[in-house]
Amino acid sequence: MWRGLVNLSKILNHCLRSFGKSRLVLVSGPVFLLAIEVIILTPLVEFGSGWMAYLANPKLCSALFLAMALFILLSISDLELPSQGRNPKYAILWFFMNIGCFYYLIQLSLKLLASDRKEGIAWFDAVGWLTVVSLTGISAILTFLPLSSIIAWIQHSWHKAVGALVLAINFVLLVPDIQKIWNVTHPSTIAMAAEMLESCGRKAEIGLARMHNPRLGIQGKGTRLIVTRYCAEMESLATFLFIALVLCIAYLSRIRWLPWLTIVCVGLGSIYFLNAIRIAALVEIAGTWGNPQLAVNLAHSRLSGIFFLGFSIVLLIVTRGWWCPPPKNLETR
Repeated sequence: MWRGLVNLSKILNHCLRSFGKSRLVLVSGPVFLLAIEVIILTPLVEFGSGWMAYLANPKLCSALFLAMALFILLSISDLELPSQGRNPKYAILWFFMNIGCFYYLIQLSLKLLASDRKEGIAWFDAVGWLTVVSLTGISAILTFLPLSSIIAWIQHSWHKAVGALVLAINFVLLVPDIQKIWNVTHPSTIAMAAEMLESCGRKAEIGLARMHNPRLGIQGKGTRLIVTRYCAEMESLATFLFIALVLCIAYLSRIRWLPWLTIVCVGLGSIYFLNAIRIAALVEIAGTWGNPQLAVNLAHSRLSGIFFLGFSIVLLIVTRGWWCPPPKNLETR
């Protein structure tokens, strides 16, 4: 085990030296690490009532991730990195601290989940859980970014952070209404998923369990999957469009409209297509694999939402130079 940790340290050291000067890599690193930890932790924080029902609420998690994405997209150019680079040993130390905090967070979540089913959770236990969550998040950020750069970044762009958080909270509050888009889009999405199953040699069966709740399955195999608006990921489509509109308004004077509209159409179409693939894969798990519980758990997990959010960020950042060119004074330098 010790030898494995030593080898992991060497790999991290090499990666940090290779990408230590890439602003995009250093900013996306903690987001990627925290996304993995949220995906792992999600099944362990299904609290129904009390303090933890608010602190571990999926809507709060969605708002924080969306705010983080908006803040990065709006202010990544304001981040200044040390000219001499950073000692990788500090990054490795913070990484192992993050792993330790996350392991303790899992154990604490399981303990609180057991207590919630019996006598309930006291407020000080909830505060302790929130403290461990904060330490896990801080250590993930400090794994990739030095403290001095973070402080300077926040001082220079605090107003963008506040604006991103306000926008994200308002968007998440609108998600229940956004999910109703499924009432209109489910015929085409389910038909596309069925075509994908047919192309893989499966005989798809389409039905309607209730109004706007289509049922999709594989003939003669396993369980049919009912796709409701709560697991249809319509909010991922709206999230991409929302981020694109925020960036458009923020850089209105530099926007090239035809490229921007092209990226918006490509992004919406890609997420729509990928979501159909997701639904077809869930039906395959419930049908051919005979594991409907796994399919339901995956449908309601944060995995799809985080993946689509990451896809939106990458697409907008990679194409940003096309639909939002830098100011002319920067181009002539």
